[in-house]
Amino acid sequence: MTVGMNIRALRKRRGLTLDELSALCGVHRDDLGQYERGGMTPRPETVERIARALDAPIAAIREGMAWTAPRPTESWETAGDDRLLREGVEETVRESGAFPLEEREVLALMESVKAAVPALIERLKDTRPPAVINRELLEQLGLAPPERGEDWTLTDGQWDRLRDLFPPEKGGRGRALKSNRLMLEGILYRMRTGAAWKDLPARYGRYKCVSDRLSLWTRTGVWDRALPRLRELGLLDGPEDV
Repeated sequence: MTVGMNIRALRKRRGLTLDELSALCGVHRDDLGQYERGGMTPRPETVERIARALDAPIAAIREGMAWTAPRPTESWETAGDDRLLREGVEETVRESGAFPLEEREVLALMESVKAAVPALIERLKDTRPPAVINRELLEQLGLAPPERGEDWTLTDGQWDRLRDLFPPEKGGRGRALKSNRLMLEGILYRMRTGAAWKDLPARYGRYKCVSDRLSLWTRTGVWDRALPRLRELGLLDGPEDV
């Protein structure tokens, strides 16, 4: 796959639009579109920003890319040969049942591990929750909601308590709907701030998509079933107008 195809696949897997990814990584949506279509090749620092926004290792994007950016050399890479790395890769592959592999495949896996280590180390250095990192990026772009002492992003624990109340995003034929979690966060933002639909931050995508999702859930009874649990989790107080 090309770099652009990798970016598009990772973005789709996260359920993000180009506008949403642009808001998270600070790269203009038109440039992102050019990258995905292969019309432009992103610079190394741009790839790093996109990978961070997609919560993916840089290697997942730059696979197959002619990579010329300098990379810090870790001590384990220069300690002699790659014997320990090879043994680790081979043992992992063996446990997965994928053995035997050709030599070129083993070497490719070893190079992938090496490429992923710097990004992993940088990721480990930042111990803040993903929601905090994302908010920092949104604040830099002027798209962050007012604090009001609250975090507008659902925690994984809250979403685990809510996900079963909503229908699947992919219902057979046709295009998959946008992420239920993202749409719910947009709805909660609007209800808890009193903002107009048109003033919904760009990270939720087109405000019409969010308002249409609420209308759909209201018509089909999904919202009525979700309200008690939203109140139980302290995400809404009292009856809410839709």
